[in-house]
Amino acid sequence: MASPTRGPVDLAPPGVDAVRLVYLGVGGWILERGPDQILAAPLFSNPSFLDAGLSAIASDTAAVDRGMRAHDVAEASAILVGHAHYDHLLDVPRVASVHAPRARILGSRTVRNALGRWSGVGERVLEVDSLAGDVDAPGRWIPVAPGVRVMALRSHHGPHFDRITLFRGTTDRPREHPPELASDWVDGPTYAFLVDFLDAAGGVAFRVYYQDAVAAPPFGLAPRALVGERPVDVAILVPATFDQVEWHPEAVAMNLRPRWVLLGHWEDFFVPPSDAPRPVMLTDLAHFRTRLGRVYTGEGWLPAPGAEFRFPIEGKSAR
Repeated sequence: MASPTRGPVDLAPPGVDAVRLVYLGVGGWILERGPDQILAAPLFSNPSFLDAGLSAIASDTAAVDRGMRAHDVAEASAILVGHAHYDHLLDVPRVASVHAPRARILGSRTVRNALGRWSGVGERVLEVDSLAGDVDAPGRWIPVAPGVRVMALRSHHGPHFDRITLFRGTTDRPREHPPELASDWVDGPTYAFLVDFLDAAGGVAFRVYYQDAVAAPPFGLAPRALVGERPVDVAILVPATFDQVEWHPEAVAMNLRPRWVLLGHWEDFFVPPSDAPRPVMLTDLAHFRTRLGRVYTGEGWLPAPGAEFRFPIEGKSAR
């Protein structure tokens, strides 16, 4: 993970069943196995630091279309939204309405209410608040496609700096009009997700963990019983502001016991996506890698937006 990975990484020999992951930038991913495809919410609009702090912001639909045009997600069945800050939700209406018109949106009640009536996709949000699990107890599996199930995990949004978390709050009623300022996109409850790709018998063929915000343990950890029976194949972890919480990423890596690690939401999202990616402010990636290396010795990557990965499905499935 010394420098961003730009090209394809293919660990699956020809003819081997595989899961494909594509990094779209910020919190955005495509997770795909055969015809089964889900998304994690991307951001392409990237308002500048000054605009996000002082001005009205809105989705740059042309930028969204440019970012998505290389990816066919018309049959995607779900969009995962871990929390409702603008860098995770601002572009979801365009993605959901134009590029992934069949996808349900999995998120909190705040996500649903932030999208409200103005977006045209608020009614497609499946609220996960009452369905989520935690380290002590599994939540409810949500079937999102014939071969995919998702479980929300109760998490928390760590501080951005000096123990301060920006844009805290909940949106308790459906919005009639879009949020204007970045501060109007309050976080609401935060969730991580387990994503299981299933075999023909309903067993777990491949398991992915996805988080879109740093959390101090035990928040964001997967149920011990589940990962005790079947560890995670790929863990998608967030380094941004990791040093604002205790024991991250060590605790989550020890909990998940992943075979491979990918880092997301690591790059500066105050610059246009066309710029060369650089680390987000106040985040020391070298220190993150050192911390992760204390408990994880497997392969890991720091993907540039657009990087693709193929991971083989091997071994016996588990229920």
